[in-house]
Amino acid sequence: MSTASMLHTSISSNIRHISRSALHGSGRAGMMRCISSDLGTIMRRTFLSACLVLLAATAAARAQECDRSDDSQQMMNICAGEDYQAADARLNQAYQDLISSDDADGKRLLQAAQRAWIAFRDAECAHSTAASAGGSIHAMEVSQCLTRLTNDRVKQLAASANCEEGDVSCASPGDDDEVQ
Repeated sequence: MSTASMLHTSISSNIRHISRSALHGSGRAGMMRCISSDLGTIMRRTFLSACLVLLAATAAARAQECDRSDDSQQMMNICAGEDYQAADARLNQAYQDLISSDDADGKRLLQAAQRAWIAFRDAECAHSTAASAGGSIHAMEVSQCLTRLTNDRVKQLAASANCEEGDVSCASPGDDDEVQ
């Protein structure tokens, strides 16, 4: 049963209830008291019905898991989102590993660098996926961009964790391909 039909059924039954109750009341005053008291009941029932429908829809949406054999756009969006969540978990772990080994100044600098990097990543992905904004593929493209840049950052943080003090050559992996 759709949300609209559930609400319509609930409202219709409440209106019939008001009509029957008003007939048994004492004239116009009885009818107004009946409508007033029953209106609150109608609103509560309607609100509760809407909340239940919303909760059910949210649970159903969250219950979907990535199925790579399903090539629908919705499923590709879900899979891309899960890939990003996994990359983000790896990033958080690499960051925690690195920040726990730094001194106070190193922690402060790493926190500032990470915040700036996150702002860059989000802005870069917003820019590079702007052409698909409003389309069904947009969520997948954003997730793929976030995943790619996040995986690159995980590699950077892992390389930084393995650097010997004073060795500047290992601070930024992948910089072997210099732009000329």
